[in-house]
Amino acid sequence: MERDDVAIVDGDSVRVRTDWWGDVLRTVAEGERRVIVEDETGNRFVLVAEDRYRALEDAERSRTPGRPDVTLTAREQEVLQLVADGCPGSVVAERLGLAANTVAQHLAAVRRKYGVRSSAAAASLARQDGLIT
Repeated sequence: MERDDVAIVDGDSVRVRTDWWGDVLRTVAEGERRVIVEDETGNRFVLVAEDRYRALEDAERSRTPGRPDVTLTAREQEVLQLVADGCPGSVVAERLGLAANTVAQHLAAVRRKYGVRSSAAAASLARQDGLIT
């Protein structure tokens, strides 16, 4: 490929036009490079060698099944623990000296981090992760 036909995106990535498939595949096959192909509408596709792809899959499998690592703040853990113990949001707010809306925001953040719709489901997952008792 000519130097003016390739734009460096990252230190180890090249960006090429989609009509250069032979050169694209050779670039991927030659080593530790990844190729980012972008179509006319801005969608990006990353091509990597199969051994690199398998390494990425292995790394993903070694993580906790079903969810990524979740980190809760101390306050989120405190609020979630009280909810898991059966306290309604208004009681949690009173005990912790928070506004009810603040408690609701903490619970919403926990649900979002776990990717669940209910605080009970988030509490169950947090228990499994050892973040609450």
